[in-house]
Amino acid sequence: MAKSNKRIARHIGGNKGNLLTENLKSTNLEKTMIVPLEIGKSYHKALIADYFGSLFKDPFEFHSSQEGITFLHNTISKVSHEHHLETTFIGLEATGHYYKKPAAGLYQLGYKNLFILNPLSTAQCRKAGLTWAKSDDIDLRAVGQALLSGYGTIYRPEKPLWENLRQICRYRRFQVRHQTALKNKTHVMLDHLLPGIAELKMFKNPYLFHPASLEFFTKYPGIDRISRLRPRYLVEFFRRRGRRLSPEDAHQLIRWTRQTFNQLSPANSTREEILKSLLLELKLLSENISQLEVKLLSYLVRLPAVLLLSINYIGPVRAGEFAGEITPFEQYPNSRALIKGAGLDPTRFQTATYESSDHHISRKGSRNLRYISIDIGDALMRHNDYFASFANQLMERGKSKDCACIAATTRFMRVAFQMIKDKKPFQPPKGEGVTKDPLAKIETFLIQRQASDRIEEYVNSAKQYFHQSQPKEDH
Repeated sequence: MAKSNKRIARHIGGNKGNLLTENLKSTNLEKTMIVPLEIGKSYHKALIADYFGSLFKDPFEFHSSQEGITFLHNTISKVSHEHHLETTFIGLEATGHYYKKPAAGLYQLGYKNLFILNPLSTAQCRKAGLTWAKSDDIDLRAVGQALLSGYGTIYRPEKPLWENLRQICRYRRFQVRHQTALKNKTHVMLDHLLPGIAELKMFKNPYLFHPASLEFFTKYPGIDRISRLRPRYLVEFFRRRGRRLSPEDAHQLIRWTRQTFNQLSPANSTREEILKSLLLELKLLSENISQLEVKLLSYLVRLPAVLLLSINYIGPVRAGEFAGEITPFEQYPNSRALIKGAGLDPTRFQTATYESSDHHISRKGSRNLRYISIDIGDALMRHNDYFASFANQLMERGKSKDCACIAATTRFMRVAFQMIKDKKPFQPPKGEGVTKDPLAKIETFLIQRQASDRIEEYVNSAKQYFHQSQPKEDH
């Protein structure tokens, strides 16, 4: 088979240099315009120069709005007409979320040579010029230099489903952190009002924050109130709220009320009110998180990332969070780029006479993607047969557990990248670590979150990816 003529030539600047070269090959450099943008919160700044750095227009400001983008477009068109320019290259820094609206606006206006630059790249260009001051004009020139040096990546417009999934996952993560803080505060209040109750068998993790337990603490926040209860009533109270309690557990709770240290404090009444407030907030927050997770699944089942459920010990939340953090997926030409995007690529230190044996990860990519990837890798190396076997082989060769975890994580990322790209489920050589019925995960997930009415809809959406990946039978 003949090799594709679309293969990008090797470049001294690596893959990013390749991208710039391919876009410049068919252009006349004397008729090429460079437009670096300095992105701010309310106002942006730009300058216009030719490819060799000569200014066509000094730095100028424009507002962060549709009107401002239109003004920039008109200015570029005017300069292009006056100097008979044919090609425009625009570069802007990925400054938080502020760059997304102007980038999307320029893309819609037809600017395809739109490059996104990492602020670290522009900072290095500024330092390379031995410029220790910092101003918008200096930053503009640094952005232009970084663009000409091939440090940019082509802008990829966000796709609604993927971006919605990312926003839902990040908001859910924020709510989960808030829930953890509430649980810690609730635990403190319980230690004041009911010291030692968390050590009883019926309230040990994960039962301390079970809905039945929360309702019990709301109704009986004091030792005196609990001591007046009968064991049979306790068993019935928890049974009606979906928690099975043995008579022995109920008797243990009553014995605890007689043995524990009952500290009478004038602040206890206030603590009881705070505890009730915390428990109510926890209940509402738990319901909100469940609704967010159902919404998360509604986006996941419509994306090829739902195929990640075919990997044993990956559920809808982990699959959704990973998928949400790799958008836009087209920005990664291969799995190595995805690993680098998470900051999990190994570093190397070498001189003429020395090379370090320790290759630490760079930690320079997306912190969110790195967090969820390592979380998945850690779970897989402990519970999934395929990844556990791989990690154990590394540890038997003397690698540390942390090293094995990173290796398992990067292997998962390679597998996940190929699964999403090819739209195929997990198919390891020996069939280890495969979920027998991935669609059952969706059903169980919805039942646990009291959304059984959506099972048919979500399962049918996911089936399109699982069915199209299966070979058709001959008739």
